[in-house]
Amino acid sequence: MPVGPTADTSTVKRKDIEMNKDQVKGRVEEAKGSVKETTGKVVGNPNLQNQGTADKAAGKVQAGYGDAKEKVKDAIDKA
Repeated sequence: MPVGPTADTSTVKRKDIEMNKDQVKGRVEEAKGSVKETTGKVVGNPNLQNQGTADKAAGKVQAGYGDAKEKVKDAIDKA
């Protein structure tokens, strides 16, 4: 048998990786933007590269918004 409260540890770890939909969508958009940007560089397509850069930036903004929402939620939960 393991020693200590393993159930509590797994719950805490799970809570640490929970993400709201804005965080998920933003991170996905960042990844898609990175792929577009790299593909644009490789094939020599500046338009695709610029689209990727814009998508990455939009994803960062959305993920940041989701992060902020999560911080507010956590602060309210602690209060």
